[in-house]
Amino acid sequence: MCFINQTFRLIFIASFAFVDFTIAKTLRSLQGTQHTASVSLNFFGAPDLLTDEDINELSNVFKEAYGTYEDLTIQDVHIDDSTASRRRLLLNNERRLDDAPLQFDFTFFFLINFQCNGCISGGLFGNDGSRRHLLEDKRPQRSTFTKRFNNVLRGHGLPDIGINSLKSVSELETEQCAEEELGKREELTIKFQGSYDALIIDQKKIASLERAVKKSYNTMNAPNPSTCDLLFRKVTNVEYLSSTLDSSSSSEDTFSMFFAIEYKCRGCEGDKKWQRRGLFDPAMDEFDAGREDLEVDLREVDLREQRCTCGREADLYRGTTRTEYIRALRKILDVRSDQGKNSYITGVSRTFSSSMASS
Repeated sequence: MCFINQTFRLIFIASFAFVDFTIAKTLRSLQGTQHTASVSLNFFGAPDLLTDEDINELSNVFKEAYGTYEDLTIQDVHIDDSTASRRRLLLNNERRLDDAPLQFDFTFFFLINFQCNGCISGGLFGNDGSRRHLLEDKRPQRSTFTKRFNNVLRGHGLPDIGINSLKSVSELETEQCAEEELGKREELTIKFQGSYDALIIDQKKIASLERAVKKSYNTMNAPNPSTCDLLFRKVTNVEYLSSTLDSSSSSEDTFSMFFAIEYKCRGCEGDKKWQRRGLFDPAMDEFDAGREDLEVDLREVDLREQRCTCGREADLYRGTTRTEYIRALRKILDVRSDQGKNSYITGVSRTFSSSMASS
């Protein structure tokens, strides 16, 4: 009899333990699971006018614009802005708004902590244009979020300061990648129009041009909604080598400039296509018309994107094409001209040459 009572006691205790476990599991389910997402937002505005307070306010704009979907709640938003500068710190105390501030495209990376219960798939955004999204997935599409973000942005007064509008959103995901390979070299020959004699004796303008040549590639190959370079090529250094005057007239000169390009990549040595192509890729097929809107960061500093990340929605698995690179270089040089850093170059030829160099 004692043995039976002891057995019933054990069963009773085990039953309560199972109930407690089930309740705890249910509570955890109701509370949702914690996730972190990295999102790239491309803006149009005057980034030099933004203060630290403005950057922090963007976090609130993101939360308000996103709202809550399918028990998905934004908990924390951190903006990884690698361009915090002495000028911004000074502007915190005294902002000076120009009558017509210089506006151009720039990118911020947002790190989002969120809680999700019963999400269909990972990530913050649904797939634009997907029938499955319309039927099952209640998360906002990127296009819907962009419109809502701009509406909230106006309510916070930021367009009057430094951010005119949000242009595009790209949610990032980590891709499998090989070990980093350093010391890749290539030589670029680019043809310009402008004031040749004035440029080649101005070392500051040459240095600014080197940075523009570097930035044009890296900003095109940064994570974006359209393309994903699985070799993760990134230029580390650009050095001006020499130049030749091709033709001269009373209005402007045409001249070629030669640059040594150093870059790093992942898996290049084992990729036969890279051995033929180097830094630039061709279009994937006849349907690859290139990136319509470059969605790039035109500031002079490099972005600090996370390791081996691409836009979740990217559908072109290639690196930058020559045509896209020249378009980016032209846009950057136009901005540098407005900034007073490029007064000698008035145009860039649509074609250029590149050649692999020995390591």
